[in-house]
Amino acid sequence: MATTAGEALLAYLRAQLTELRRRAPGVLAEQPEDVHQMRVAARRLRSLLASGRPLFDEGAVDPLRDELRWLSGLLGAARDPGVVHERLDSLLAREPEALRFGPAATRIDEELDALAAAGFLAAIEALASERYDLLLAALEQFLAGAPQSPAAAAAPGPGIGKLMARDERRLRRAVNRLTPRSDDGEDTRDAGLHEVRKAAKRLRYSAELAASLPNEPGGSGTGKKAGKKARNRLRRAKRTANSARRIQQLLGLHQDSVVARARLAELGGRALRSGENGFSYGRLHAKEEALAAAAERAFLKLWAKFPSSS
Repeated sequence: MATTAGEALLAYLRAQLTELRRRAPGVLAEQPEDVHQMRVAARRLRSLLASGRPLFDEGAVDPLRDELRWLSGLLGAARDPGVVHERLDSLLAREPEALRFGPAATRIDEELDALAAAGFLAAIEALASERYDLLLAALEQFLAGAPQSPAAAAAPGPGIGKLMARDERRLRRAVNRLTPRSDDGEDTRDAGLHEVRKAAKRLRYSAELAASLPNEPGGSGTGKKAGKKARNRLRRAKRTANSARRIQQLLGLHQDSVVARARLAELGGRALRSGENGFSYGRLHAKEEALAAAAERAFLKLWAKFPSSS
């Protein structure tokens, strides 16, 4: 059992590295769920290394995070086209037959199947590369002897709680920086919501780590008082993790719509240049705009109930 915040974080990171390795054979077999779960493990590693910066020597985590970004990007290129494809297929299936014009369904299939195939090929090549082997070795070396700062010696509960609080402040700053669409336009607002999503994801992962710790006293206080503080800390971590997860999900749907609309605009422009009927792309684009707006409204409603920092 971990006795310090540093030990608790490193143990959690080891579990994510194990998951990363476990999913690799499925990625090589082009299994979409394994691609998704391997990407999640890579993101958790990268995010928690960022959250845990205060527990390590300055700059110690940055090279690892850079390489994990590379791996996550490749896995995303294999998975994301399938996510967009599923969204658009679902929308097309609900379109009245009388409003289906042109070869939109065929063009969407061709475009996104080709992107997914290229993404899987790149991911498979990456897992067979020296760069991936070096990343695994560097992670193993870091987890075996990470250079820790004095802050890592704190008790697990209070120490990880401080990391969670730091990530929560980061999320609140991201929300406060949002500007109305009427001020800076759609792209700026969408980019701001994407930053909120990333901040929520980081908070979710650090809160989940905090919530996974044993309900044991730590820090100042003794006896019943310390026990009560530990229980409150654990309850707050669980509430925060659930709220951050829901924000991430809602704004994930919003970001999926942003990506889908960009793809539809590209396909529509291509249809116009080639003389094909692009009506269906416009219909789908409008439906995606409505879905994005609904996701944003749901986020704002949820944010109004986000647990206070007190």
